[in-house]
Amino acid sequence: MPTFLRFQTKIPDRDSGKPSGIFVVAHELRDSRRVSREEEEWLRSCLAWFKMHLKVPAALQDPANRRAISWFKGDNRNAISRIWDLVAFLEDYGIFIDIVRTRDPGIIIYEDGYQVVAKPRRERPS
Repeated sequence: MPTFLRFQTKIPDRDSGKPSGIFVVAHELRDSRRVSREEEEWLRSCLAWFKMHLKVPAALQDPANRRAISWFKGDNRNAISRIWDLVAFLEDYGIFIDIVRTRDPGIIIYEDGYQVVAKPRRERPS
């Protein structure tokens, strides 16, 4: 059974209610003017690689999927090695990233070679 990884902060996302993902905070930092010109260029280059290789699934535009969150496929070494560079960069700015591992990301509504997007399963009352 595959493992899925999520790189997230402790800051709740306004739509999903789950912690914000690494790309949300990376874009916010890039646009904040807190980084030097050289660091901004590095960050833009890093984010451009992910933009080129990670699709933004159309399913995320559907209001019915507003709770859906993205997970990396744990066996995709190319994307995972690049994400660690981004984690280190963000942590230099005091933005700490938690890594969540799971074999069950929820109800998968999209999948490609790098990622899945899944709706969290609803908890059943006991």
